[in-house]
Amino acid sequence: MYSAHVWTDPKLYASHFGATLHHQAFVESFARRAAGGKVVLPPELDQAFLETQEPELEAARDLVIAHRLAQLRAADEEIASQSARMADATQRLAAAPSKGAGHSLRMSAQKVASAQRRRTLLVQGAEQTQVGRVFPGTYVPVLLVHEGRLTVRPMRYQCRPSHVERRMENLLDAPHHARRDGLSGRWRREFEHAHGIVAVESFFDAASLHRLRARQVAPGESLEALELEFLPTPPQTLYVPCLWAHWQRPEQPDLWSFAMIIDRAPSELVAIGQQWCPITIRQENVQAWLTPDTSDLPALHALLDDRPALRFKHLPSSPERERLARPAPTKIINLWRPSRPDTQSGT
Repeated sequence: MYSAHVWTDPKLYASHFGATLHHQAFVESFARRAAGGKVVLPPELDQAFLETQEPELEAARDLVIAHRLAQLRAADEEIASQSARMADATQRLAAAPSKGAGHSLRMSAQKVASAQRRRTLLVQGAEQTQVGRVFPGTYVPVLLVHEGRLTVRPMRYQCRPSHVERRMENLLDAPHHARRDGLSGRWRREFEHAHGIVAVESFFDAASLHRLRARQVAPGESLEALELEFLPTPPQTLYVPCLWAHWQRPEQPDLWSFAMIIDRAPSELVAIGQQWCPITIRQENVQAWLTPDTSDLPALHALLDDRPALRFKHLPSSPERERLARPAPTKIINLWRPSRPDTQSGT
């Protein structure tokens, strides 16, 4: 699993679990991005804060607006510069056809089209959904207990444990996942103290075509892979347990990050060549997972073993289906909007 559809609207966690948004943490994430920091936020999260009317989140909304305006200016500048390059290449081709001018014309046309698509998306805004696709390195809302309160705060989906130096981070093997068989070793510190939950609607991975077709590789055949989206059946939200870390060093920005816990894949995924799968716990066990008893580690493992009855079906991934990510239930789709009393007409 290298990507997933997750809840990107923190108000979903607030509605389902009664959690409190860590307003300052979201503001700091938007501010670090505005200052040029390596903070990747899903567009659906930006859209959620654009729609909020809550005074506590006004600073976050202003930062999102400023970021979007900066992206619009960059897209306009790209369109202008590449249009000029395209016009120059067209003139050179008309005067004396050459490979260089032809290449310049093709590249500038592609860049203009790409910038126009980015601009259209920025103007229209993200899809009206509270679910977005994220990759390692993306900041997403995570549910945890912090200072005794059930809290939602943004964390990077790629864990940097507190004992690991920043310069050594790239040497870690798949730090966005915490394997079940490593919880008593590599991830022991986090497993004993730092638990979180991320709500996942589906996840993505690649599978070999010959495994999907249940056949052997033919002599001389090159290996081909297809990206698949895995969805639970019956349909349900997957409450995936996570381990998080708060990394702190003098004169360096703090980093909150997490890894999803994965385990050996079930039989229906093994049949198509998948080795690992995110663990899912029951919703009624979420509170117990978030408040671990460090003196009873077997009880924590028991929570990971108590999983809902489900299987996974798979479908080929497509940009169109990714764009049309499944929305949240209607009754909570507009939680950012302030409620208004119903108006009654006079008789």
